[in-house]
Amino acid sequence: MKEEKELKLLDINLSAFLVFHGIEPTLEHQNGKVVFAFPANQQVYKLMNQFNGDENVPVASFCTTLKTLRGRMLTARERIHDNGNGAKNG
Repeated sequence: MKEEKELKLLDINLSAFLVFHGIEPTLEHQNGKVVFAFPANQQVYKLMNQFNGDENVPVASFCTTLKTLRGRMLTARERIHDNGNGAKNG
């Protein structure tokens, strides 16, 4: 069985942009940090290009997505520190 490749990001703004467009990450512990793991596919790369091209987004909706993702990240970070391990948190 072929393993699906992942794109692991630390950039919460880029990650929020991907989530805003319907791509949900898995939150993982890596080297003491929470990283956002997305599927490495054409749709994600296309959205990354749009982000880097400064595509317009509805500001209030994007900010809500960003705040929600930040909350998920902080919760995952707390679990990592409480458990003392690098288990995946989704």
